Amino acid sequence: MGLACRLSALGLLLLSALLVCIRSQDPESVFAIEGEHFTFSPKVNGTIREITWMKRKNKVAEWELDGSPTYFSSLAERGVLDTSSGSLTIKNLRIGDAAEYEAQVLPVHDVQLQSTKFVLEVLAPPPPSVLNCSVINDQIRISCAIHFSKDVRYSWYQGGRKIIGANSPVLQLKENADPTEKVLCIREVSKTKINETISLSSCFPSSPKSLSRTRDGLVAIFVVVILLLFVGALFVLWKKGLLSNICCQIPTKHSAVYTPGKQNHTEDDGYPEKSGQKEDPEYENELAAHQSDPETAVLHSGNNNVAEAESGEEKNSKETKSTSQSQLFCNQENPGVWPSHSARVKWGKGGTCAA
Repeated sequence: MGLACRLSALGLLLLSALLVCIRSQDPESVFAIEGEHFTFSPKVNGTIREITWMKRKNKVAEWELDGSPTYFSSLAERGVLDTSSGSLTIKNLRIGDAAEYEAQVLPVHDVQLQSTKFVLEVLAPPPPSVLNCSVINDQIRISCAIHFSKDVRYSWYQGGRKIIGANSPVLQLKENADPTEKVLCIREVSKTKINETISLSSCFPSSPKSLSRTRDGLVAIFVVVILLLFVGALFVLWKKGLLSNICCQIPTKHSAVYTPGKQNHTEDDGYPEKSGQKEDPEYENELAAHQSDPETAVLHSGNNNVAEAESGEEKNSKETKSTSQSQLFCNQENPGVWPSHSARVKWGKGGTCAA
């Protein structure tokens, strides 16, 4: 009896000397997509007194009761440790984060160290893809499949409503479905979602009539745009007062054009032959006095110099008027008929007619 008691006591001492007795299990394989936030959730029995996280054989995070979590290596700014559950979150996963992780937890009222292991695989995001649509045997067939090394979950929405029971990569609808509606396919890999939308109208081939209507519509839109630009340009010219100037410069069919020989009218709007005007004796005396007076001749010459200094347009106008007056006063068929006194004063010295 005494020897047996001693052996029992020795066994208890040996067990108590082992401060840590590890409860372990096979590693759990997990995966995530690059760029996601991933959380390891260990199995813990009791209240945590201290916890340590290992990446391979390197410490990456630890915490003790009444303290603050401490992070090491690459998790210094990307790790989040939950001291109540012992879970570890890695933000913005990188390909280099793939490794074996182990959580070592020591409860408050226990001397046994609880261990949970994970093997993390970090994958590149799924490749982008385009929805394919076709009409086969009076049914609309839409494919949303992608090739990926892990399981992909599919869900479908039509017109904003989820299609119950549609969880395969291919969706089939009746051909009489509303072509104005859109179909949404959601593909989920881990926590990453890929959404793609397609309009049911794209499932039907375009007919020549629809193409012609489209072309006519484009032509009509082009014509309307041109008309609006033209009207806008006219409005701008009108606001700036340039429209009236442009209209005045455009010759018309009934524009007045001076034709020599067709305006030989006297001041009473009659031809000299028909007006009955005769020679005025007073005008003959005044004309002779002007021709004999030197001062008058000098003054008349000065007036001619001033007239020559005018612009080209005014000079041409005066020459035209002078030509008209010369033809008005000089009538070879009736040399004895003279214009009125006021008309001869406007004519001036140089207005002598050849008999």
